[in-house]
Amino acid sequence: MKKPFYKLKRFYMPCGLLIALIIFISLAYRPLELIFWDRYYHEKEYQNAKDTYKLFKSNEE
Repeated sequence: MKKPFYKLKRFYMPCGLLIALIIFISLAYRPLELIFWDRYYHEKEYQNAKDTYKLFKSNEE
């Protein structure tokens, strides 16, 4: 008796690997996003604060 394709290991192995890959990428992407994007936003906020300070300082003179 021949089993249907969805009951074979050949079907579940790639599906399991694909699901594991998706989970790994989602878990690995989030910390990278927190590290790099947060640093970018902090640098941008720091630059904005410096520009604002220069603007106020130039208005006082």
